[in-house]
Amino acid sequence: MLKIRLLVFLLLTTATASAQSILIKGRAVDATTGEAAGYATATLLRDSTIVDAGAASAEGYFEVKAPAKGDYRLQLSLVGYQTHEHRFEAQGARCNLGELKLREGVDIGDVVVTVQKPLVVADAEKMSYSVEDDPLASTSTLEEVIRKVPQLSLDAEGNVLLNGESNYKVLVDGRSNATMGSQFKEVIKSMPASQIKRIEVITNPSTKYESEGVGGIINLITDRSQRFEGYNGSLSGGANLYGSPMYYGNAHATIQSGRFAASLMGYYSHYAAQDKWAMQSESQQENFGTPGQLQQTESRTPYRGNHYGITLDLSYAIDTLNLITLNGSLYSGKSRMNDNWSMTEILSAEALPMARFGSLSNMDQSYLGASVSLGYEHTFRRPGHTLTLSDEWEISPNESSGEYQILGYEAFESYSTLRDQENSTMGNTLQIDYVNPLNAHHNIEAGLKHIFRSSESDVVSLDPDQEASAALDRMEYRQQILALYAGYGFNFAKWSGRIGTRLEQTWNRAEVSAPGKAPYNFENDLRNLVPYASLTFRPKQRHSLSLSYTQRLQRPSIEWLSPAVDDSQPLSRRMGNPDLKSAVYHTFNLQYGFFAPKWSLMAGATARLSNNNMTSYTYQQAGITYHTYSDEVHSRFYGFNASLSLRPSQRFNLSFTVQGGYNDFSFAPQGIYTDRFSFSENLNLDVALWKDGRLMVGEYFNSGDGQLGGWTEQFWYYYAGLKQSLFKKRLDLTLMVANPFNNTTEWTSHTSTPTYAGYSKTVMKSRSVSLRISWRFGKQNVQVKRTSRSIQNDDVQQSGGQTPQPGGSPGGMGM
Repeated sequence: MLKIRLLVFLLLTTATASAQSILIKGRAVDATTGEAAGYATATLLRDSTIVDAGAASAEGYFEVKAPAKGDYRLQLSLVGYQTHEHRFEAQGARCNLGELKLREGVDIGDVVVTVQKPLVVADAEKMSYSVEDDPLASTSTLEEVIRKVPQLSLDAEGNVLLNGESNYKVLVDGRSNATMGSQFKEVIKSMPASQIKRIEVITNPSTKYESEGVGGIINLITDRSQRFEGYNGSLSGGANLYGSPMYYGNAHATIQSGRFAASLMGYYSHYAAQDKWAMQSESQQENFGTPGQLQQTESRTPYRGNHYGITLDLSYAIDTLNLITLNGSLYSGKSRMNDNWSMTEILSAEALPMARFGSLSNMDQSYLGASVSLGYEHTFRRPGHTLTLSDEWEISPNESSGEYQILGYEAFESYSTLRDQENSTMGNTLQIDYVNPLNAHHNIEAGLKHIFRSSESDVVSLDPDQEASAALDRMEYRQQILALYAGYGFNFAKWSGRIGTRLEQTWNRAEVSAPGKAPYNFENDLRNLVPYASLTFRPKQRHSLSLSYTQRLQRPSIEWLSPAVDDSQPLSRRMGNPDLKSAVYHTFNLQYGFFAPKWSLMAGATARLSNNNMTSYTYQQAGITYHTYSDEVHSRFYGFNASLSLRPSQRFNLSFTVQGGYNDFSFAPQGIYTDRFSFSENLNLDVALWKDGRLMVGEYFNSGDGQLGGWTEQFWYYYAGLKQSLFKKRLDLTLMVANPFNNTTEWTSHTSTPTYAGYSKTVMKSRSVSLRISWRFGKQNVQVKRTSRSIQNDDVQQSGGQTPQPGGSPGGMGM
């Protein structure tokens, strides 16, 4: 009986204590930016005794329990921040401490790390990879880190892919960067990853971003608190020891003195073909309803090119609330393809020779780009409450010239053609952005933007023996865009969301003249109302489920609009379409995420629909193949993606990404209908084997891509590397081997249309051995401040940050 009474007493005591416990809630935020200080450790103390402890969520929310009323101390700690202590009196059943601000400034050696932060977090709009929390990033290049980022991969040519696609935009701190936009592949080879705080992969951009760009956005975040007076920098370079000749270099330096900071980055790369030929190809085409039904072509293409650029960032903090920034970029390059040879044979339906001709060409291409932007940001008393003004000017002239010799043998005459083309674009962008976090749970944003562009395209064709026969195709194109956006967001412990809209008015004007045709002028005015909505549910800590919808626009480039006809090949014609208008894509996305310190998992489904998809297409008529563009294609894409990141210790990092889907294209005017399922996967392992020594291995597989009127076959790429850091991790030596068991890689594509069918196979050297050396100097973590909102334009139909190379590998999943 005594035991029973004692048990009842203990149960009543426990129940009473539980009923009297007080729930203590709050949110940890960065004192400078007002952003969430995710995964901070919350420790509740009474006198000197720890009562309760727990880790905050990715959004900074934490909960601990006090056993009874009274005076307590709450300590918040997070690596890289000063420990924050808050004294309070607990009363009632609940106690909300609101936002508690953590300030940066503690040396890493003085911090006791109590919670290992996840490298990957996500919401409905984006996925973020924390480079600064990656213990291997301090001795890594940006390319090595990108390999580990979910949803990103590198193909056999070193091009970065976003969910298997190359149609994306690269931003730096939310703004366009001329060098990164055009030479992303070159820059990341040797850029130190320590210059980047985190990498954001934005697959569903909200209304604060430009509405153009189908594939998404890669946003490199570099701005963080300025912790030191002084400088830092790095020098790096690399070369192929085996394989196609290639060497490159990169230099970076940052200096800070008081309120002034400056950063300078430059790069250079050189490519050349091995054994003269960069690639060899063969193709066969069967024309329907023409006398010469079969065309067979063999070709060899040489390549040599140089690419270089420089970027300068300046900032001056007038005081703690006002910041001025000046950014400039200059990039240039030139490629040469001499003795580009091909032989074409025309056969009858019975495979009997009818005619043949050879082609020998020499082509030079050069490009130049520059941009200058000025920004001013005013921060109000509340962190995150900002007003930003931005002004950007940019120019991008480029030209190409070629000499084409047609060597006629049977039924073809020999002749030569000289062709020069000059394209230039000048633009100015003015932008105003306003952000107001009304309180811990609600925020609003709004902005206004005006873009003016002036583009010109001149194409001159002539017979070198008859200069008077010169023919000029000319196009002048003017475009103005006025955009207004507004959005509202909310964020609670379990629910967060955002709604917004963007109104865009576009005015297009063009004047076109071509030989033998009357001058052609066209103009159109377009108005688009672009909605955005997202909702995220966090059922419990580390889990999230997000649903979003948005529209994306795509405008044609001047190359796609130009009606100039390229007839340098006897059986081929290439031209643009001046009647192209903006394409509209409806995007739905469902995403699940689990984010823990040692591993994370993301899985999602996507649907992208368009009734005026803008794409290239080909058709055959009377034995001539025509290549042009249309915006009358209906497209449907239903896809999936999944990413796994595993980091059981700071010495081991494994990442795996897979994406795929079903593409369906319908082009009724030409009777072209194509549908195909395809997928790609990417696996990377980065492990520390000994002191300051690392092993890196990885592979990329693509099952082939579906596109309008055709598809590509599968290909595979793999690599392995060793990296050794010396002299207190200031000197890095990296040896990389790519495709060691395959000397060449084949890319094969097939075409099937109502007017012709065929295939094309391209062979390139793929085995290579390279050595890279880098040296870091000065203090670390010195960064140039940038405004939190700045200009980003991504409205022309182009690849995202890729350097064009002859015979480049397919870009994976395509629209």
